[in-house]
Amino acid sequence: MSLCQRLFKLEELVPERPGAAAEDSTVSLESTVNSIKANWMVQLSVEPQTPVTVISRLIPSTLEGHQCCKEVIAGPDGVISGVCEFHFLRPSQEYTFWLGREGSKDALLQRSVTTARCGRDTPFQMAMLIPPAAGRPTGTEEDQLGGQRVHSSGTDMWTTYVGPEHQLGSWLGSCPEDMVWTVKPSFELLRALWRNACFTLPSRGSPITQCPNPISRYCLDLTKGQPWLRSKKVRRHKGDFRLTVNADYQQTFKHCERVHVETHRSTWITPDLIRSLDQCRQDNADLKVYSIELWEKSTGQLAAAIMALSIGDVFHDYTMATMIRDSRSAGAVLTKVVGQLLTEAGYTLWYWGYKNPYMAEYDGQYGGLLMNNEKDFWPRWRRAMDLASTPATPDLAQRVPAGGIDLSLL
Repeated sequence: MSLCQRLFKLEELVPERPGAAAEDSTVSLESTVNSIKANWMVQLSVEPQTPVTVISRLIPSTLEGHQCCKEVIAGPDGVISGVCEFHFLRPSQEYTFWLGREGSKDALLQRSVTTARCGRDTPFQMAMLIPPAAGRPTGTEEDQLGGQRVHSSGTDMWTTYVGPEHQLGSWLGSCPEDMVWTVKPSFELLRALWRNACFTLPSRGSPITQCPNPISRYCLDLTKGQPWLRSKKVRRHKGDFRLTVNADYQQTFKHCERVHVETHRSTWITPDLIRSLDQCRQDNADLKVYSIELWEKSTGQLAAAIMALSIGDVFHDYTMATMIRDSRSAGAVLTKVVGQLLTEAGYTLWYWGYKNPYMAEYDGQYGGLLMNNEKDFWPRWRRAMDLASTPATPDLAQRVPAGGIDLSLL
């Protein structure tokens, strides 16, 4: 057995067409419907501790993320090793993993693998309705999928699928679409999606859950010293309201559901979604979940609400609703007050999702900006994930007393 095979414990893998500079090579390839993971090892004729720049690519491929260049350090006997991952691939497609040294056209190793036909746990009958290689479902297929149309912009639907077979991470930032999607997600998968900056939009009557993953994300930079409480609406009407956090999470979410239905005649808020998010709230782990309620003091009625989650110092509200609509603009008052509380609690970024026209007023003095998902937002989210595992992570529930805050005191 060769050195690489002994170290890798992969006796069944036979080196495939190594280049002249490689004495020995081996690779393990794992594939899903739209991803490939290569765990490779190569023995070179170099001294230990020699830096070696290698290039890995997937053939055929049109995405920039399917080729990378990195430096590795040779270990004992000149062995170099690494792991390469490729995502957003097409199903039932044969790909070749190629590895070579920078400046050389010779392959250190290359091996072919074919992606799966469909998601691992996707029901067979449903999988047959999703086109394997061309665009959106037909009208008939949409009816059978519960009327749910997956946003694919004419590309293959399976390329943006996520399922339990995927280890979610920062690779989601390089998605070529604004949405990923999944099928009948378990609680574990839902939680993993939320932890990795993808909210979930289920649809009644459809097994498909869409997950916003915007290429351009609208955020507020909370480090700019925004004049939250100097807003005219806040100064004039704050005395009318009281604010609480997690007063009754499920009931507040159901109030938001009713507003959605009354306003839009539809909603993505489902009982399962409410229960799953509330379970995360109760778990109180690195992913924090909140309902923020604004109450009219004179009547005790719920005036407005924000439903949100946070990880580390990044706060993400996934919906808000205004129950009392009048000239006081309770929703605007709640937004400004929450901005102040988030800043005081130590949050540094407030993620709002896709940018809508009404958000333009927050572009200037309130720190609004568009962040590229891969280059700007995901590095920031990754740092927040690291912070979430430390005692220094912010928690809005710790900033607001259990009995709430009378806004007249702000």
